[in-house]
Amino acid sequence: MRPVWRLALPLMIAGLTQITLNVVDTVMLARVSTSALSAFALAAPIYLVALVTVRGWATAVQVKVAQHHGAGRPGEVARVVRTGVLTSAVAGVAVGALLFLIAAPVLTVLGGADDLTGPGADYLRVLAIAVPFAAVSFTLQGAFAGVGVTRVSMYTALLVNAVNLPLGLLLIFGADLGVTGAAAATLAATAGGTAYLLVTARARFSRVPPAPTGSAEITKGLWRIGWPEMCAMGIGYLNEALLAAFAARMSTSDLAAYRIVDNLTLVLFTVLASAATAITILAGQSLGADDRDRADAWRRAGLRLLTVLLLVPSAVVLLAGRPLISLIASDPAVSDRAWTATPLALFSLAPLLAALAYGAMLRAAGDTRSVMVASVTGDYAVLIPLAWLLGVHLDLGLPGIYLAWAAFGTLYSLLLYRSHRRHRSS
Repeated sequence: MRPVWRLALPLMIAGLTQITLNVVDTVMLARVSTSALSAFALAAPIYLVALVTVRGWATAVQVKVAQHHGAGRPGEVARVVRTGVLTSAVAGVAVGALLFLIAAPVLTVLGGADDLTGPGADYLRVLAIAVPFAAVSFTLQGAFAGVGVTRVSMYTALLVNAVNLPLGLLLIFGADLGVTGAAAATLAATAGGTAYLLVTARARFSRVPPAPTGSAEITKGLWRIGWPEMCAMGIGYLNEALLAAFAARMSTSDLAAYRIVDNLTLVLFTVLASAATAITILAGQSLGADDRDRADAWRRAGLRLLTVLLLVPSAVVLLAGRPLISLIASDPAVSDRAWTATPLALFSLAPLLAALAYGAMLRAAGDTRSVMVASVTGDYAVLIPLAWLLGVHLDLGLPGIYLAWAAFGTLYSLLLYRSHRRHRSS
């Protein structure tokens, strides 16, 4: 477990520091007004859809870099990084342009009230400019992680937050820009982090002469891994937007409470996903060296670590969570609804542990397609219909949504286990 932890810890710090962007914006906008927080809650998942869509390409770069690094091919590593940065930048421009164009219509389709869609659309239009920067940033972080240098992601995230917090305070409160000010601060912080990564990557990867493999062939290899990941992640966060829309149909207080609980589960999931990424890196390096038994040993060790990483923070949240929620939300109705949903939200993460471990192994082997199929199947066979039925139709509110998440995690784990068994027997 120790090697997994050593790789995972910087990723956890990076992930939690990145999540701080959302938490800081949530806290600041909650102090502006419930309407500002609700507009942010409605729009933020749409921006996350754009981010995870371009982030899928970074996963492909990470997997290929880990495999080439494990096989001792530094020239191929350099060529994959260069090709990945160029293609991710192009993808980021395309996704950002689309986000800019559909900002207002998509919020209207999601059922946002008129007083929410205007500020929410402004938020998305500003952050559409940040998508290409984020795409390049994700790709370079994936490349560094593939060679085992995960601390670069941590430094990047710390830099981003060092820019976002003071600038957010200045623009949200000092300039009275509200939701738009939060978006502008995030844009500036993202651009700064990307600049740091470009400088660092130039020093790390340009010293290695590139291998003779053509860029077109590398792009095709990345595409085979990247497109299922982009689809799965994009659809997953689109479903997050649908769940936010379900909460919006309950009430404005439910939507604001959902945003708070969603931040909590996002923090815990980020911790778990960091450990899963470490499994992918170590297993990918082992598979690159043609050692399948060693790769499976990383999965088993990683699953034990995942269990610890869920149980300990969950216990802390259950003991101390209610006062913290009350500090974040000044509206008692919002804080009460958030706390009511918290135990089930924590419970809903438990079935995902096995899915994270098996998914990490499949990604390490380059089989992101099986992960995508399992994810989308769980989304539309269980999560979305059950969340609507329990949360909205049967009026269970936010607890109904998190019961649907638990059912999704169970099915997702079973499907990935079956895919992993098929790989082991082939």
